[in-house]
Amino acid sequence: MPLTSARRAHVPLFVAVVLALASSLASGTSAAAPPSRSLAVRATPHTLRYAPQEIVVIARKGELGAASDDRPVTARAALARALAEQGLDRARRADRAPMAGADRAEVWVLSSRAPGFDPVTASAALRRTGEVLAASPNYRFGLFFTQPSDVYLTYQWYVDDPNGANIHLPYAWDTARGDTSVTIAIIDTGVDTGHPDLASKIWHNRDEIPGNGIDDDGNGYVDDWQGWDFGVGDDDPNPEYTSDPSGLDVGFHGTFCAGIAAAATNNGDGIAGAGWNCRIMPLKVAHPDSGITSEAIAGAFAYAVDQHASVISMSFGGPGDPGVPEFFQALVDMAVFGGAVCVAAAGNDGSSIKTYPAACDRVLAVAATDGANLRADFSNWGSWVDVAAPGASMWSSICRNYTFTDLDQLFYEFLFNWDSFNPYMYGDGTSFACPLTAGVCGLVRARFPSLTPELVLRQIVATGDAIAYDHPIGPKVNAQRAVTQTPTAVAVNEAAPGLPRVVAVPNPLQGAGEIRFALPAAARARLALYDASGRRVRTLVDGPLSAGSRAVAWDGTDDRGARVAAGVYFAQLTAEGAAVRSKVVLVRP
Repeated sequence: MPLTSARRAHVPLFVAVVLALASSLASGTSAAAPPSRSLAVRATPHTLRYAPQEIVVIARKGELGAASDDRPVTARAALARALAEQGLDRARRADRAPMAGADRAEVWVLSSRAPGFDPVTASAALRRTGEVLAASPNYRFGLFFTQPSDVYLTYQWYVDDPNGANIHLPYAWDTARGDTSVTIAIIDTGVDTGHPDLASKIWHNRDEIPGNGIDDDGNGYVDDWQGWDFGVGDDDPNPEYTSDPSGLDVGFHGTFCAGIAAAATNNGDGIAGAGWNCRIMPLKVAHPDSGITSEAIAGAFAYAVDQHASVISMSFGGPGDPGVPEFFQALVDMAVFGGAVCVAAAGNDGSSIKTYPAACDRVLAVAATDGANLRADFSNWGSWVDVAAPGASMWSSICRNYTFTDLDQLFYEFLFNWDSFNPYMYGDGTSFACPLTAGVCGLVRARFPSLTPELVLRQIVATGDAIAYDHPIGPKVNAQRAVTQTPTAVAVNEAAPGLPRVVAVPNPLQGAGEIRFALPAAARARLALYDASGRRVRTLVDGPLSAGSRAVAWDGTDDRGARVAAGVYFAQLTAEGAAVRSKVVLVRP
């Protein structure tokens, strides 16, 4: 049922029309003229705002906690001293379970009631102790979204353009169409889970029974059947009214990104998503009042890692204010170690200013190109940008789960070419180059399942089109080559010399047995078992190991201790940028 935000003043339609006509007359143009680039939303602020009395801390499991009165507690003398000196006397968890990884990180929000408390200074003090992975103010980040420059471009020119400005998706789909086991997490303003082009593509938590009010899988989230709302804190990841600095409702942003990444393809309706058969995991991080915060982003990252997202798409960010690079790097490190490819928009300042999380290590930073195969004039650029992809005049899905105000609807109709009925319109920004690239990453993950996140990034960059742009933005994504060109740095079989090896003994396993593996050198390693659909069922090893051979017992149960069904499974060993897997057949004695 459509909802109208009670927090938004309702502007009568005739007032909106008067304002629009007055603006047109003042500029000497007709109301239906294509928008001027001066109207574009430059969403990257030069200085980030933050919650006045809070900081967000990422720490290794058990190194920071809370006493019965919710005071932060630590056994580390330097950290305890810094907490006391900064007046940080309140603590709460931003995640509900520690993130997977060698150190299993936890996310905490620490606050102070002291007058004159400075979150920037307090964060820096905690970082100097060396006892936390990251500490930063609870920043509010902006969406990398701009209004369209040309509302008359052919629908989805970025998919198949005869002038060569596209990324060759039809040819890629001849070889690879993704897989339902590949999940693309959309960390954004929410996704309309009932949209006619998205409803069939939404990821579902199969261990959760929807609507029963019980946390069936014990992960700390009740009824998280189709993602979570980290902005508001409930099980409904659908979008709601979200105002940007200009006052325009941008609640549709996450739905727009989801459509580009993986809308239903070849279904005779709507648009074609780049990821074709890949699934969408809706993770809403926007709040109608406070926007997108560090706390919400950290919670969404932890959830995506825990639920084994294959790709994480991030069309938001901000400049490198104190604590921001470390904050995002800690989250990215955990996500990559958890097996997720991280893709982020480079930003819309039209400059070389670094934005985060895009500028983090092991993140695929994406700039935007336009229909003329040029760098879009709003796109950020620099040596820190990895690849470019179409991001101007993109046609995609918008939400229809709540009612737009008359004024917002008028803007969508005049500037985004919305017909006021069908849930699709144009959009502009590196925000939309990001999910397009994320969708291609989904195709690569399904085509080459043994590639680690780092190797997927290398594949996307190595197979791109080398084009001389006005500023460095990396090669332009070429989906066809990404899925057809054999990766040059892949470790895929246990027989190759000098690479990790893994095998089940005996095979078939008679209800239980051993998974044996060998490491040629010391490395951080993970040994996990997956079912035939690609879902992780059991993690047997996760952490740093020395070189040598090992045998780990498997009793035929999953991570919760429940017996799994007889059938075909895969043991996958991941270590130092290489992944090898071996088929395991489980039979009941």
